[in-house]
Amino acid sequence: MKSKRPYVSIKKDSNLTELMEALNKNMDKIKEFEQIAGIMLDGGMSRGYADYLSEIDVVIFLHEEAFNCYKTKKTPLALGITKVDGYLYDIKILNYEEELKRDYDTIALWDLSYAKIIYDENGALKSLFETKLQKESEVSQAEGLMFESWWNYKLAGDIWIHREDILQGHYCFNYAVKPLISALFIANKEYIPHDKWLIHMSRTLEWQPQNYEQLLMEMLNTGDMSLESLYKRQQSIETVWKAIDNQLCSRIDFNAGLNLMHRSTYQNLKRITEKEVFTIEEWKEFSSIQALNYEPLFGISEIKDGKVILNKEKLFGLGEADLYNWFLDIVKAIRQGDKRSNK
Repeated sequence: MKSKRPYVSIKKDSNLTELMEALNKNMDKIKEFEQIAGIMLDGGMSRGYADYLSEIDVVIFLHEEAFNCYKTKKTPLALGITKVDGYLYDIKILNYEEELKRDYDTIALWDLSYAKIIYDENGALKSLFETKLQKESEVSQAEGLMFESWWNYKLAGDIWIHREDILQGHYCFNYAVKPLISALFIANKEYIPHDKWLIHMSRTLEWQPQNYEQLLMEMLNTGDMSLESLYKRQQSIETVWKAIDNQLCSRIDFNAGLNLMHRSTYQNLKRITEKEVFTIEEWKEFSSIQALNYEPLFGISEIKDGKVILNKEKLFGLGEADLYNWFLDIVKAIRQGDKRSNK
């Protein structure tokens, strides 16, 4: 991972030193578990902050035999939320061998990327960390997030602004913010945090849209619950959305005059302009047969004699009467690209 990463920027006094001392004093009790592969510190303490509301998050990786054995007998310490010597702990056990095989999602990777190894006698936990954290954040993960945000702030937003339902409009905008800020982490080549830390940690990302802190406040501000408050909030979300979209597109050099959310559909349609007939096997290498049941492929494709046949002439003849604007924008971009390549 990068050396300069998002960090906790809470201005209140931290009790981290006190809680770390408590943890160190109780390590012998924690190590009474059988067949320990390794122990890690998780949660806010691993990210450098703790206060009186924090618990000491400890994850104990056990080899499979011991992990299964504890299903039928008591553990040395209580699992879950418990108190040890007056301090609040959250103790979890995991099957080390299962964790090695498990495909970690971005939130699990974010947690792991900040976690601290506090016991690892044979290097098993170090090996797990190195293996899992090889998986990097990819721009493709942001396509769905950017579409989700756009759907809520723009498509649904325009509808409820027109209908003048203020509460429903703000409700939709609430659902636009989370995927948008999640995409901001991907734009920074970072894993996405879980909701508890999402906005806080976004403030210390290396790249941010200009005036991000002010825009962040405006994106979450319902104002006086007037129609004007909906306009202002939508504009703020759109400003951030466009800045993040530009940053993501620049990361992969996607400059077709479209947004990142169009990219997968654009790539599939572009293949049609290059090759109009595919075997079923060739088509499945980059798409699915089910995709042919949806626009914009439905009206320009057929399956015949074990082949997917696409009509480029029909594709380029599509207009506003045939396609929703979202798809038509992609078709227009492909037309423009085809014209440039034929000059």
